[in-house]
Amino acid sequence: MTTVTDDFDILGMTLAEYAAARGTHPQAVRGDYARRMRHGLGLSVPALTRRDDDAGVTKFCLPAGLHAGRALESESVIIPMNSYRGTSWYTLCLSSQVGCRMGCTFCETGRMGLLRNLSAAEIVRQRVVARQLMLGGRPLPKGHFHYFGDGIQNIVFMGMGEPLDNFDAVVQSIRVLSEPAGLNFPHAQITVSTVGRIDGLRKLAALNWPNLRIAISLNAPNDQLREQLMPVNKGMPLADLQRALLEYPLARKGLFLIEYVLLKDINDALEHADQVAAWCRPLRCVVNLIPYNPQRDAPFATPSDDTVLRFLRRLRTHGIFVKRRVTQGRDLMGACGQLGNAEVRRASREGRRAVTTGCTAPAGGADRGPGTVRGSQTSPRSLRT
Repeated sequence: MTTVTDDFDILGMTLAEYAAARGTHPQAVRGDYARRMRHGLGLSVPALTRRDDDAGVTKFCLPAGLHAGRALESESVIIPMNSYRGTSWYTLCLSSQVGCRMGCTFCETGRMGLLRNLSAAEIVRQRVVARQLMLGGRPLPKGHFHYFGDGIQNIVFMGMGEPLDNFDAVVQSIRVLSEPAGLNFPHAQITVSTVGRIDGLRKLAALNWPNLRIAISLNAPNDQLREQLMPVNKGMPLADLQRALLEYPLARKGLFLIEYVLLKDINDALEHADQVAAWCRPLRCVVNLIPYNPQRDAPFATPSDDTVLRFLRRLRTHGIFVKRRVTQGRDLMGACGQLGNAEVRRASREGRRAVTTGCTAPAGGADRGPGTVRGSQTSPRSLRT
């Protein structure tokens, strides 16, 4: 495990918690807290383990302890964004875990298995390091502090891991990211993406953060297909997920983001689009179509542009608000579904095989709850439905 220092601890603390740890009143340390969190003064963060740049996209990795004697790392991506109005900004994609236990068959991270949960401080430090990279060692502009002073205007929990499977750390990281005396990142600019952990959604709803953005990784329009692609669906089927979203305290003008990865000849037919439209119709949402991004040793393929457009147009004929996600970072394995260290994944898989030799229980134990069973690598032909 990584060594935690006093400087590192502050990245997981709100102002009130920092003051309590120092045994004083928040007002007494408000300036110190702001200098550390906003300007990085006195903070020590670890050196990057890797950095890759391609066409404006930056993927960077930070050390995250050890697993089976191998060094782990978190992966984060800084993505340039542009609007049709000509404005531009950056989005930061954060990881909440190293690996993931949800077992989605089309996801590089899912095939790693869960190796380690990240702490709130380890999540927040990704934001601090991204700021350093964006500014290139320069200080923030003088004057009134703006959370987007480095150009990063959105934070999305869409990196490695299922955020609601590391609920406490993710919620605490959001508290720290949005602390007014610190990073001051508004909830309206933070998105939490989940495979549909209904238990986590209900706990999140109880916090009454209506402006926090929620994204649902749907990827299949019916239970039969979704159970094959996403094991979580076996314990948390689509009807229950839809009900949880209908009960969620969304802001008056808020929309759920429904993410749908298109897999060639598996979930990209027009009848699938009809079923997606029927499931989404009761919800206030926008559908985000994501053509599959190629991965290592995966049996899936990317549909043609014509297929993607037909699917999009079919949804629009049903009155569904839909967009196509522009793929960025694919060449550096930083696009949607591509994050994950292949060497660590192989080592993890070999370790699981060694542990389970001669056992009748599945890897990871026989008492796993819904959605924790890792998906097998299934032939695309057998997944059609």
